[in-house]
Amino acid sequence: MNVTGKFELDLYLTETPLEPKYFSKLDVLSYWKDCQERYPNICRLACKVLSIPITTVASESAFSVGSHVLNKYRSNLLPNNVQAQILT
Repeated sequence: MNVTGKFELDLYLTETPLEPKYFSKLDVLSYWKDCQERYPNICRLACKVLSIPITTVASESAFSVGSHVLNKYRSNLLPNNVQAQILT
């Protein structure tokens, strides 16, 4: 709790959300760094979560999906169709 007697999360959730169309080039990690004084715990959590590289999950997902798209029942698919299914 803070000096107002409210939890950080309650305070954060009562704020007006940022409108994406006005903040299209927002650096999210910088935003949370700026909010560190008001929301120290949420800031730490956000920075930990947002600093996880996305590319590792995407590449692992692409390889694991490939075996589901092309198997003994679907071996007649054209390469373009296989690629389209994997990307989907």
